[in-house]
Amino acid sequence: MAANKKTEQIKNQEAISKKSFGQIIINNAALTALVLLMILFTIVNDRFLTTNNMINILTQVSVTAIIAFGMTFVITAAQIDLSVGSILALAGMIFMALSVAGVPVFLGIIITLAIGGFIGLFSGYLITFFKLPSFIATLAMMSVARGIGLLMRGGTTICEGIQLSYFWLGQSKIGIIPLPVIILIIIFLIMDFVMTRTTFGTYNRAIGSNPEASRLAGISVNPMLLKIMAISGVCAAIAGIITASRLGVGSPVTGYMKELDAITAVILGGTAMTGGIGTIRGTFIGALVVTILTNGLTIIGVSSYWQQILLGFVLIGALALKKFRK
Repeated sequence: MAANKKTEQIKNQEAISKKSFGQIIINNAALTALVLLMILFTIVNDRFLTTNNMINILTQVSVTAIIAFGMTFVITAAQIDLSVGSILALAGMIFMALSVAGVPVFLGIIITLAIGGFIGLFSGYLITFFKLPSFIATLAMMSVARGIGLLMRGGTTICEGIQLSYFWLGQSKIGIIPLPVIILIIIFLIMDFVMTRTTFGTYNRAIGSNPEASRLAGISVNPMLLKIMAISGVCAAIAGIITASRLGVGSPVTGYMKELDAITAVILGGTAMTGGIGTIRGTFIGALVVTILTNGLTIIGVSSYWQQILLGFVLIGALALKKFRK
């Protein structure tokens, strides 16, 4: 009898251990996916784990991650922003148009960021004062921003008469580290601090959890939502500036489907679509997963069409995993 009890206890402990290990994997899905992708692409292609490609990945992730940081605040507040890809394109067009007009680069950056913030603020105004669902409001602004970008030059790129100083943000390096990577790190540290160490981050999560209870607790919900949407617009504008500076042109077709990349990164990082839960650190890992997946598939010669399909399935998988998380 004693031997049977001992055997049963051992089996129970093994079952608990397996369950705990499985739960750890599920609860850290983004990190697990990141490690597995790194291993897979390193085995499949010897060009993947090289210094040049790692720097290239970090440069590529800067755009996706910066947009996704803003999106983290939005989704944590139980909203959505579908306009970020179009704001990216419009910001790039405005930035390069200002360059052609002879505006100093610093002033050009300020004006472009202000316009990005204004578009986000306008979306927030539609959500808070006209009570439009964020999906509808930002879908409309996605069309408006993309349309304005196309109208600026009749659908053509801005590629002539650009000041050399406007290439500095996207093409310069400090040592071997590209400047977009350094900008990414700075924004990551600021956003993570705001989300985890300030009342703004606390209010952000509270609104996403229960906006009515937050209102009764004295939180100004509408002004908070306006600020959150403005942050998303500014982040998209930063990404647009970096993209235009890297490419050396302003193009109205850049940023296509970037909202999908950002949302995927945010969800992979553990932010709840229903709001109330969100971390900038998790989003950063999610953005790395999205970028490494795209980079690795490109290196092994997978079509960009298949990449879009796979990215869609990654988003479905991330959402499906939510039900197994504690």
